[in-house]
Amino acid sequence: MRHSLYWDDFSRRADETTRCVAAGCEPPVRRVAVFITEGCNFRCSYCNVKQRPLTLSKERFEEVVRMYGPDAIIHITGGEPSIVPWLYPLLEENGDRYRFNLNTNAYRMPPAGAVQRLKVSLDSTDPEYWDKLVGVPGAWNQVVRNIQEASKLAVTSVTYTLTKENYRKAPDFIRFANNAFPHLYATFFSVYKGTNERFVFTDEDIDVFFNSVIPEMKAYLDEESLALLCETIGNKQRLIAGVRFPNNNLDEPCYLSMSERVIDPSGEEYHCSHLYRDGIKTNDNAKCAKCQYGCNQRLVDFNNVVAGRLT
Repeated sequence: MRHSLYWDDFSRRADETTRCVAAGCEPPVRRVAVFITEGCNFRCSYCNVKQRPLTLSKERFEEVVRMYGPDAIIHITGGEPSIVPWLYPLLEENGDRYRFNLNTNAYRMPPAGAVQRLKVSLDSTDPEYWDKLVGVPGAWNQVVRNIQEASKLAVTSVTYTLTKENYRKAPDFIRFANNAFPHLYATFFSVYKGTNERFVFTDEDIDVFFNSVIPEMKAYLDEESLALLCETIGNKQRLIAGVRFPNNNLDEPCYLSMSERVIDPSGEEYHCSHLYRDGIKTNDNAKCAKCQYGCNQRLVDFNNVVAGRLT
């Protein structure tokens, strides 16, 4: 299985999971996704998350970090983590002891020296468009400056969410990121999943994207960014509602979720973070129908590798 800094510890987790399942025991938890808050300092037009004040307590966060220890990746996301006033000071105090990853909009400068992986959202090269999209004047310039500084200290990737409005400009964004962020690890592309007609791909958009836009994107992407693009948007079916990963066998357990946990803003613990984002809070390793379109190819491959070894 291809090793990547983006998905840390996958090879190790596959080996451990195979051994533990064969022996009838639980594999060690290697990744904990902490959805630390449901609040945000942006009001993105395409966001599907309702703004609520619910935020994880500092005491519960510290308990989770101690429980899973320095061997687990503590992947902090939200909402927007930077609005939690105690979080960044805590990361700076403990970054040399634990493996913190952070998703942020980077409107506030991230504690890059205290995290191992940093993932930032940016969906445009047009400051005026971006500021209106997120509802904060001056946001684009500030986010760009913060990415430039943070990427010098942490393994940093930028996520560009493809929508009907911006997908044709994806090649321009890649060229911009290559020039503006020389220390960037990867450019990652996700796809808008909501129902707002302003942002949803039409059938015509999908054809244009695959026939014209993706070939141009591939000409400018580095090896890791290209691999990520192929894994998340490798065929037209992944932009169409319905089954996108038919090789994700729903009759088998999700072996990946055996070695990861999810902590929600109330402090409750669950398993799969992908299902959690789809509103499914599960405490077992069973798959459901959403696993055939809410997952991604690297995760499907992980499960198929473990299943193949066990059989």
